[in-house]
Amino acid sequence: MGAQLHRYIRDSLYWVLHAPRQTDKTTFLQSWVREINADAEAVACYISVEACQGIADPASAMITINKSICASSKNQGLPILELPFDQTEFLLYKTMQKWAELVSPKPLVVLIDEADVLEGEPLVSFLRQLRNGFAERGVGRFPVSIALCGYAGS
Repeated sequence: MGAQLHRYIRDSLYWVLHAPRQTDKTTFLQSWVREINADAEAVACYISVEACQGIADPASAMITINKSICASSKNQGLPILELPFDQTEFLLYKTMQKWAELVSPKPLVVLIDEADVLEGEPLVSFLRQLRNGFAERGVGRFPVSIALCGYAGS
């Protein structure tokens, strides 16, 4: 399984993991982050955006996501450059861009859990910023691989 997962990094893929609740998605993501970081070929971070549930304002959601990125990175012993929250336009994009630059020369891999809580304009802003970075992805420019994980409803 591990070799197949490393293909996502090697091929600079963005991907989605969705499965029913209580099927160990979070445990899987956290385990994979530890495996990636132990190999020392890339820098990986697990982030939950669950705190965005119910946030309808895109700027507030991006600030909340940025705070989650900073807290998760710090908790996992990874470097992160915090950006000022007063400039919320493209905050997620700028954070990911600066973060990839900071961990260079290693590629950055970001595993985002609970992405299914985002909806409406915050979801559109979130996806647009990741899409903009996707075109620029690469070591020192933007995460080479991003996973969005969430609940697959019945």
